[in-house]
Amino acid sequence: MDASSLTASSRYTESFKDASGQSTVDLGTANTRLDMFTEFNTYMSQVAVAPPATPATLDVNRLNSLYTGSTFTAPALNASGLQLRNATAASFSGTDAELVRRYVDQQLAKLAVASQSVNQVATPGSAGRLGRYLVDEKGVEVNQVIAKSLIGALLLDQIDNVLLTDNALKANNSKVVDGKAYSELEHNWDLAYGYLTSNAIMTTDINLTPRERFLAGYLNEKNGSASPAVYMALLKGRAAIVNNDAAGVQAQAAIIRTELEKTIALSAVSYLSNWKAAADPAVKAHALGEGLGFIYSLRFCTKYGATAAFSDAILNPLTAGTNGAWSLTNAQADVAINAIKTKFNLL
Repeated sequence: MDASSLTASSRYTESFKDASGQSTVDLGTANTRLDMFTEFNTYMSQVAVAPPATPATLDVNRLNSLYTGSTFTAPALNASGLQLRNATAASFSGTDAELVRRYVDQQLAKLAVASQSVNQVATPGSAGRLGRYLVDEKGVEVNQVIAKSLIGALLLDQIDNVLLTDNALKANNSKVVDGKAYSELEHNWDLAYGYLTSNAIMTTDINLTPRERFLAGYLNEKNGSASPAVYMALLKGRAAIVNNDAAGVQAQAAIIRTELEKTIALSAVSYLSNWKAAADPAVKAHALGEGLGFIYSLRFCTKYGATAAFSDAILNPLTAGTNGAWSLTNAQADVAINAIKTKFNLL
């Protein structure tokens, strides 16, 4: 196909067809998990509402079941046979992946416990509300930690470390998968797209609708100048697969992986900076929760050589004090910000 015909207004889901005119794009399991993540996050977010709405306590069994693939309101999600948990940290070894999954499990348990204090005012050592936000006894907004950790552990990891690695891009492209219209390599690339968006054209401007969810949304918000290039790389890489242009595929994958990982780093730095700048304790807590989750996600930024040890070395000191986040200082935040900026060449 003529890749030069692809533009920012090209519809990804309609641009790639076989000789009979049938689309070869199937976003499949990736879009299903994106929808699962959306409902999971919506349930967790019930603890953060503005008056006069009434915040809700959370059922730990429901939290766990949503993470492991059931009790969704959409029957199709329950019947899919898919889940979020076993796709979390999928690029890691079995042992290391289970450590990440248990971390999420533990955060879910913390969130459920904290939600029992949803109608109390938070104080150091006691969970409760700061403004519209629920924090645990350490002053951490746990639902934000979970959501932002899974942006890295689920979405980024699947895209960067499972589907678009150099080895994954050697998948079969010489024949279609039995009963399908696409090759294995074409489908891998489409799934990477599907973990970003379910839209025919990925929105690349935070001010336009429909707004993207999760990782693509933060690409627009925190790394917006790169967002159009990422969408074009998704289109051009898919065209390169059609044309059996292995070097072209690798080049476009490198753009996508680099900018998505930079998005995680920029998000972490942005929210720590917001925490420093805010005066309102509620605003500070909300910014910090998001920042902590993105810092956890740094361990999946393999293009930049980040590791779990790097992530933990930044993350742990931020809440290690006796009073956790309540006693966090600007100087401690600056240490974290500078370490991230140095690693990701953001200085």
